[in-house]
Amino acid sequence: MARVSQSFLLGLWMSDIGKKAKNSEFIALERHKIDSYNFMDLDKVLSDIYCSSRPVFADYITRMELVQNFNDMAEDIYGNSEESIPVLEAYGSFVTDTFSRQSDLDVSINFLNGTTELTREMKIEVLKRFARKLHFLKGKGIVRNVEPILTARVPIIKFCDQRTGLECDLSVENKDAILNSQIIRIVSQIDGRFHILCMLVKHWAKTHEVNSAVHRTLNSLSITLLVALHLQTQDPPILPPFSMLFGEGIDPPKVEERIQNFLNQGQPNHESVAKLFATFFIKLQSVEYLWKEGLCVSVLNGLWISKKWEYTGDVESISVENFTNVTQNVARQVNEEGARKIYSSINQTVEDIIEFLDGKVTGTQLIHSLFGQQAETELRRWLSRQNDVMEPPPHVQLLNAGTDLGHRLSRQLGLLETPPLPPYIGNIAGTPPMFSGRQSVLEPRPPPPLLPPLLPPPPPPYGPQNVPHPYFGRPFHQ
Repeated sequence: MARVSQSFLLGLWMSDIGKKAKNSEFIALERHKIDSYNFMDLDKVLSDIYCSSRPVFADYITRMELVQNFNDMAEDIYGNSEESIPVLEAYGSFVTDTFSRQSDLDVSINFLNGTTELTREMKIEVLKRFARKLHFLKGKGIVRNVEPILTARVPIIKFCDQRTGLECDLSVENKDAILNSQIIRIVSQIDGRFHILCMLVKHWAKTHEVNSAVHRTLNSLSITLLVALHLQTQDPPILPPFSMLFGEGIDPPKVEERIQNFLNQGQPNHESVAKLFATFFIKLQSVEYLWKEGLCVSVLNGLWISKKWEYTGDVESISVENFTNVTQNVARQVNEEGARKIYSSINQTVEDIIEFLDGKVTGTQLIHSLFGQQAETELRRWLSRQNDVMEPPPHVQLLNAGTDLGHRLSRQLGLLETPPLPPYIGNIAGTPPMFSGRQSVLEPRPPPPLLPPLLPPPPPPYGPQNVPHPYFGRPFHQ
């Protein structure tokens, strides 16, 4: 009996609106004649941007040192009281390893010895205690811009570390965010293209100022889940429905065990990052008017669904279901004005990509359009370092350092075990095997640095920060 594809089976019970979304995407892809293009040059652009924006070893250390400093601050606050001392734990982009050097650091204040849920009032009181300490440290010149935001749905304190210039957000018992971050990091091990696309789309969103819940646009989790759905709805799928990973529950260690059965999930799909990046924006463009009909992203099921939200009894401007709590829309902060701004950027981006594929604009011009002029500056700085000796990946540096800090960070990011190589070695996405000569998209192109032969590095965060990633469908240095 012939094997039936997962996408075919999903299509049999897809909601009417899901079928509309699929049909709209198909028409859009046909209109743009997306299969007629060669994506090698776009691969070069995206590879350069990804590699030049990745954090380096020092960025990991800086963030871990800050988390340790915050725990020392908690001991100062609670050390002489009868209350238990909370443990401060990072979550968000640092844990998922989708942060850039300029990204905020999200930290949750957790009380580990209690089984009762803290009320909102109790959480606010905790934040007020930390705010007093931070204002004291501000007077010492250690932090600046201390701003408690206690009326938000999730109360936080925003402040900036004076030494590093990093913006930090403190919340209390933010268990959902911690769990989501851990699950996303685990899922990223299935296929490296997921991590890369998340990094690129977040970079794009920040450049276009559509990555801010405060300004009623997309938060980082919404972007991550939109990317995940895009990979789940490829044929063949690159990521499985998250429900297939939660057979033993959503406890991260159990999920990590279960994903071992899915590590080759995306191997039959040879689409390059460039084509996936282009079709991601075309997909979103094609469903713009379906959100009002109840269209919703469900990575739990791995497909578009129809949904009205219990807390409003209605649809919302953009709906992205939380995979750990399906009653919550993680894009609920997006209003009509925010959605218009998001779609203005999406529509312009599709136009820019198509113009580049048609040869009407250069790689440098596309970088300015998609990622801003600062991205070109960072890229030139990165290229100037290409003749330097290549650093080991961050987790190797941490363990080689032999420090307690290094081992704590490695444990937190799950880096103590040697990670496997990605599935693609050699002929990737229809391109030749490794050969000499990597070239930048910037003009004029410098000669390639002389480096020893390399195997493709494992998926981020393990790979060297100055080597193109194998999933871009392009060769490495030789």
